[in-house]
Amino acid sequence: MKDLMFGEFAGHQVLPLDASAATRFVTPRPSLAAGRTEFVYSGQTLLNVPAGNMPSLLNKSYKITVQVDVPAGANGMIYNEGGRFFGYGLYLLKGQPVFTYNLMGLKRTRWTGPAMAPGKHTVEFDFRYDGLGAGTLAYNNLSGIGRGGTGTLTVDGKVVATQRMENTLPMTKPLDTVVNIGDATLTPVDDRDYQVPFKFTGTIDKITIRLEPPVLSAEDVEMLKKAELKQAADE
Repeated sequence: MKDLMFGEFAGHQVLPLDASAATRFVTPRPSLAAGRTEFVYSGQTLLNVPAGNMPSLLNKSYKITVQVDVPAGANGMIYNEGGRFFGYGLYLLKGQPVFTYNLMGLKRTRWTGPAMAPGKHTVEFDFRYDGLGAGTLAYNNLSGIGRGGTGTLTVDGKVVATQRMENTLPMTKPLDTVVNIGDATLTPVDDRDYQVPFKFTGTIDKITIRLEPPVLSAEDVEMLKKAELKQAADE
Protein backbone atom coordinates (compact mmCIF):
# COMPACT_ATOMS: atom_id res chain seq x y z
CA MET A 1 0.00 0.00 0.00
CA LYS A 2 2.86 2.38 0.85
CA ASP A 3 4.54 1.72 -2.50
CA LEU A 4 1.23 2.25 -4.30
CA MET A 5 0.68 5.55 -2.50
CA PHE A 6 4.13 6.89 -3.34
CA GLY A 7 3.74 5.67 -6.90
CA GLU A 8 0.62 7.82 -7.21
CA PHE A 9 2.45 10.79 -5.67
CA ALA A 10 5.24 10.46 -8.23
CA GLY A 11 2.80 9.98 -11.08
CA HIS A 12 1.04 13.24 -10.26
CA GLN A 13 4.33 15.11 -9.68
CA VAL A 14 3.67 16.00 -6.03
CA LEU A 15 7.02 14.78 -4.71
CA PRO A 16 8.86 15.76 -2.64
CA LEU A 17 6.17 16.16 -0.03
CA ASP A 18 6.44 19.40 1.93
CA ALA A 19 4.94 19.61 5.41
CA SER A 20 6.59 22.93 6.29
CA ALA A 21 3.32 24.85 6.32
CA ALA A 22 4.17 26.91 9.42
CA THR A 23 7.60 27.88 8.07
CA ARG A 24 6.19 28.90 4.69
CA PHE A 25 3.40 30.86 6.34
CA VAL A 26 5.83 33.22 8.13
CA THR A 27 8.39 33.46 5.30
CA PRO A 28 8.52 37.09 4.07
CA ARG A 29 6.81 37.67 0.72
CA PRO A 30 8.00 40.09 -1.98
CA SER A 31 7.22 43.56 -0.67
CA LEU A 32 7.70 47.19 -1.59
CA ALA A 33 8.76 47.74 2.04
CA ALA A 34 11.52 45.11 2.11
CA GLY A 35 14.89 46.45 3.24
CA ARG A 36 13.68 49.99 3.87
CA THR A 37 13.97 51.73 7.25
CA GLU A 38 12.36 55.10 6.48
CA PHE A 39 8.92 55.77 5.03
CA VAL A 40 7.46 59.21 4.29
CA TYR A 41 3.81 59.87 3.40
CA SER A 42 2.30 63.13 2.23
CA GLY A 43 -0.84 62.77 4.34
CA GLN A 44 -3.14 61.88 1.48
CA THR A 45 -5.86 59.50 2.67
CA LEU A 46 -4.98 55.86 1.98
CA LEU A 47 -7.32 53.01 2.83
CA ASN A 48 -6.96 49.24 3.04
CA VAL A 49 -3.32 49.07 1.95
CA PRO A 50 -2.01 45.49 2.40
CA ALA A 51 0.23 45.42 5.47
CA GLY A 52 2.96 43.58 3.54
CA ASN A 53 3.63 46.72 1.49
CA MET A 54 3.86 49.00 4.53
CA PRO A 55 6.45 49.26 7.33
CA SER A 56 6.32 46.40 9.85
CA LEU A 57 6.82 47.43 13.48
CA LEU A 58 7.32 43.87 14.74
CA ASN A 59 10.38 43.09 16.88
CA LYS A 60 12.12 46.43 16.54
CA SER A 61 12.32 50.01 17.78
CA TYR A 62 10.55 52.66 15.72
CA LYS A 63 9.38 56.26 15.55
CA ILE A 64 6.15 57.53 14.03
CA THR A 65 6.25 61.30 13.51
CA VAL A 66 3.21 63.16 12.18
CA GLN A 67 2.85 66.81 11.29
CA VAL A 68 -0.78 67.92 11.44
CA ASP A 69 -2.92 71.04 11.29
CA VAL A 70 -5.95 70.65 13.56
CA PRO A 71 -9.15 72.57 14.31
CA ALA A 72 -10.51 72.82 17.85
CA GLY A 73 -11.64 69.42 19.14
CA ALA A 74 -10.23 67.50 16.18
CA ASN A 75 -11.05 63.79 15.85
CA GLY A 76 -10.01 60.94 13.63
CA MET A 77 -7.38 58.40 12.67
CA ILE A 78 -3.98 59.62 11.52
CA TYR A 79 -2.13 56.30 11.05
CA ASN A 80 -3.48 52.82 11.71
CA GLU A 81 -2.64 49.17 11.16
CA GLY A 82 -5.02 46.33 11.98
CA GLY A 83 -7.96 46.47 14.32
CA ARG A 84 -9.84 44.47 16.94
CA PHE A 85 -7.71 41.32 16.80
CA PHE A 86 -4.31 43.00 16.52
CA GLY A 87 -3.28 46.50 15.65
CA TYR A 88 -2.31 49.97 16.66
CA GLY A 89 -3.41 53.48 15.87
CA LEU A 90 -2.31 57.08 16.30
CA TYR A 91 -5.42 59.27 16.40
CA LEU A 92 -7.13 62.25 18.01
CA LEU A 93 -10.12 62.26 20.35
CA LYS A 94 -11.56 65.74 20.91
CA GLY A 95 -8.12 67.19 20.24
CA GLN A 96 -6.28 64.71 22.49
CA PRO A 97 -3.51 62.66 20.84
CA VAL A 98 -3.81 58.92 21.50
CA PHE A 99 -1.64 55.94 20.59
CA THR A 100 -3.20 52.53 21.28
CA TYR A 101 -1.50 49.14 20.84
CA ASN A 102 -3.86 46.17 20.78
CA LEU A 103 -2.15 42.84 21.54
CA MET A 104 -4.61 40.37 19.96
CA GLY A 105 -7.45 41.64 22.12
CA LEU A 106 -5.68 40.30 25.23
CA LYS A 107 -4.39 43.69 26.33
CA ARG A 108 -4.59 47.25 25.05
CA THR A 109 -1.88 49.71 26.05
CA ARG A 110 -2.82 53.35 25.63
CA TRP A 111 -0.82 56.58 25.62
CA THR A 112 -2.68 59.90 25.64
CA GLY A 113 -1.92 63.59 26.02
CA PRO A 114 -3.86 66.78 26.71
CA ALA A 115 -6.02 68.38 24.04
CA MET A 116 -4.03 70.39 21.50
CA ALA A 117 -4.82 73.98 20.61
CA PRO A 118 -5.97 74.67 17.03
CA GLY A 119 -3.08 74.98 14.58
CA LYS A 120 -0.01 73.07 13.46
CA HIS A 121 1.56 70.43 15.70
CA THR A 122 4.10 67.63 15.57
CA VAL A 123 3.08 64.42 17.33
CA GLU A 124 5.58 61.58 17.75
CA PHE A 125 5.36 58.07 19.15
CA ASP A 126 8.79 56.58 19.93
CA PHE A 127 9.02 52.89 20.90
CA ARG A 128 12.24 51.37 22.25
CA TYR A 129 12.21 47.58 21.86
CA ASP A 130 13.82 45.39 24.54
CA GLY A 131 14.69 42.27 22.52
CA LEU A 132 17.42 41.17 20.12
CA GLY A 133 14.96 40.95 17.24
CA ALA A 134 14.06 38.37 14.62
CA GLY A 135 17.75 37.65 13.97
CA THR A 136 17.69 35.14 16.83
CA LEU A 137 15.49 32.85 14.72
CA ALA A 138 18.54 31.96 12.60
CA TYR A 139 19.91 30.21 15.69
CA ASN A 140 16.70 28.33 16.47
CA ASN A 141 16.04 30.79 19.29
CA LEU A 142 12.76 32.62 19.96
CA SER A 143 14.11 34.91 22.68
CA GLY A 144 14.42 37.94 20.39
CA ILE A 145 10.79 38.15 19.27
CA GLY A 146 7.59 39.27 20.96
CA ARG A 147 9.42 41.19 23.66
CA GLY A 148 8.20 44.40 25.25
CA GLY A 149 9.57 47.89 25.37
CA THR A 150 8.94 51.49 26.37
CA GLY A 151 6.79 53.87 24.38
CA THR A 152 6.89 57.67 24.63
CA LEU A 153 4.32 60.04 23.17
CA THR A 154 5.41 63.64 22.57
CA VAL A 155 3.66 66.74 21.25
CA ASP A 156 5.78 69.54 19.83
CA GLY A 157 8.85 68.05 21.51
CA LYS A 158 7.25 67.77 24.96
CA VAL A 159 6.74 64.33 26.53
CA VAL A 160 3.05 63.83 27.38
CA ALA A 161 3.01 60.07 28.18
CA THR A 162 5.49 57.25 28.78
CA GLN A 163 4.79 53.64 29.68
CA ARG A 164 5.95 50.09 29.07
CA MET A 165 4.47 47.19 27.19
CA GLU A 166 5.49 43.79 28.53
CA ASN A 167 4.85 41.97 25.24
CA THR A 168 4.34 42.71 21.55
CA LEU A 169 3.12 40.58 18.65
CA PRO A 170 5.98 38.22 17.77
CA MET A 171 5.52 37.05 14.18
CA THR A 172 2.18 36.55 12.45
CA LYS A 173 -0.50 39.18 11.88
CA PRO A 174 -4.11 38.37 11.01
CA LEU A 175 -4.34 37.70 7.29
CA ASP A 176 -6.75 40.58 6.68
CA THR A 177 -4.54 43.21 8.35
CA VAL A 178 -4.47 46.49 6.41
CA VAL A 179 -2.97 49.96 6.92
CA ASN A 180 -4.92 53.23 6.80
CA ILE A 181 -3.89 56.88 6.69
CA GLY A 182 -6.41 59.62 7.49
CA ASP A 183 -9.28 57.24 8.28
CA ALA A 184 -9.98 53.75 9.67
CA THR A 185 -11.63 50.70 8.13
CA LEU A 186 -12.63 47.13 9.03
CA THR A 187 -12.57 47.12 12.88
CA PRO A 188 -11.31 49.56 15.58
CA VAL A 189 -8.19 48.90 17.65
CA ASP A 190 -10.36 49.97 20.62
CA ASP A 191 -14.16 50.01 20.34
CA ARG A 192 -14.36 52.25 23.40
CA ASP A 193 -12.58 55.07 21.58
CA TYR A 194 -14.11 55.07 18.10
CA GLN A 195 -16.05 53.21 15.42
CA VAL A 196 -15.21 52.94 11.74
CA PRO A 197 -15.09 54.94 9.58
CA PHE A 198 -13.07 57.42 11.63
CA LYS A 199 -12.02 60.14 9.22
CA PHE A 200 -9.47 62.66 10.44
CA THR A 201 -11.03 66.13 10.70
CA GLY A 202 -7.74 68.00 10.49
CA THR A 203 -5.05 68.05 7.82
CA ILE A 204 -2.12 65.64 7.75
CA ASP A 205 0.90 67.45 6.31
CA LYS A 206 3.41 64.62 6.62
CA ILE A 207 3.95 61.22 8.24
CA THR A 208 7.45 59.80 8.75
CA ILE A 209 8.09 56.30 10.05
CA ARG A 210 11.63 55.27 10.96
CA LEU A 211 12.45 51.64 11.76
CA GLU A 212 15.41 50.61 13.91
CA PRO A 213 15.79 46.80 13.71
CA PRO A 214 18.15 45.35 16.33
CA VAL A 215 21.61 44.33 15.12
CA LEU A 216 23.20 41.27 16.71
CA SER A 217 26.63 41.94 18.14
CA ALA A 218 29.46 39.40 18.01
CA GLU A 219 28.75 38.64 21.68
CA ASP A 220 25.06 38.09 20.92
CA VAL A 221 25.90 35.65 18.12
CA GLU A 222 28.31 33.72 20.33
CA MET A 223 25.67 33.47 23.07
CA LEU A 224 23.04 32.25 20.61
CA LYS A 225 25.38 29.66 19.09
CA LYS A 226 26.18 28.26 22.53
CA ALA A 227 22.48 28.11 23.40
CA GLU A 228 21.76 26.29 20.10
CA LEU A 229 24.50 23.72 20.76
CA LYS A 230 23.24 23.15 24.30
CA GLN A 231 19.70 22.66 23.05
CA ALA A 232 20.88 20.12 20.47
CA ALA A 233 22.84 18.25 23.13
CA ASP A 234 19.86 18.18 25.50
CA GLU A 235 17.66 16.72 22.78
